Amino acid sequence: MKKNLSLTKHLGIALLAGAMILASASCSNKAENTTLANKTDSLSWAMGMSLAQTAKNGIYDFNNQIVLKAFQSTLKGEKQPLDEKAYNEACQYIAFLVAKHDRELNTQQQTNSEAKQKEAFEKLLAQNPNIKKAPEGYYYEVLREGHGPKATVGKRINFDFTNTNMYTGEVVDKSYGRQGSITHNLGKPMFQGLIYAMQLMNAGSKYRFYFPFNLIGNANGVPPFTPMIYEIELNEIYND
Repeated sequence: MKKNLSLTKHLGIALLAGAMILASASCSNKAENTTLANKTDSLSWAMGMSLAQTAKNGIYDFNNQIVLKAFQSTLKGEKQPLDEKAYNEACQYIAFLVAKHDRELNTQQQTNSEAKQKEAFEKLLAQNPNIKKAPEGYYYEVLREGHGPKATVGKRINFDFTNTNMYTGEVVDKSYGRQGSITHNLGKPMFQGLIYAMQLMNAGSKYRFYFPFNLIGNANGVPPFTPMIYEIELNEIYND
C-alpha cells in the first residue's frame, strides 16, 4: 500500500501512541522496575513517553485495540482490511482532525497569552511613568537621546543590544561582550517591531523597547507567546 507521505508524522503520532498506551497497560513490569542500560534505551523510553503524552491529549476517541492490532499487523506485513482508497481517505480525515486540534489549541494558547501579556504591560506602565506607547502597539523608554541623524529603513547602521524575556528577566541574547557591535541594513532582516522601533532613534541614542509577542514573530531564542525587552544603543548611521 502506498504511503501518504504528507501525513506520515501525524499518523505516526496518532496510531503509534495508541498502540504504545495499550501495550503499556498489558505490561506486567512497572516503570520503576525498568532498567535503561544505554542511550538507545533512554531515547526509546523518551519516545514512548512523548507518544503517550500526545495520545493522552488525543484528537479523537480511537479504538486502542484496533490501533494496536493494525500496528502489529503492519509490522508483520500482513494483508490489510483497508484498500488504498479507504486508507488515504482515513489519512485525510485524521489530518483534518489534527489540523483542527492544532488550530483550537493555538487559539486557546494565544487567548491565554494575550491576557497574561496585557496584565504584564499594565503592571509595567503603573511602575514606570516614563514608558510610552507607540501607535504600532509596542512600548518604549528613552534612556539617552541622541543628536545624530535619524535611522530609516535601508540605512546601514551600527548598534548594540540586549534582549530579555519580559516574564523571567532572562537575557536571551546580547552584543555587549560577546559578538561586538552589529552593522546591518535596517529592515533586512529584522522582525517587524524592531523595524518600527529603531526608526524612532537618532544616532547616539539609547532606548529600551517592550515588544508584545505579535510584533516579534519567530525571532531567534524567543519562546512562543512571550513579550520581549530590547535595550538598543544606536552607535552610528552610515551615509553609503
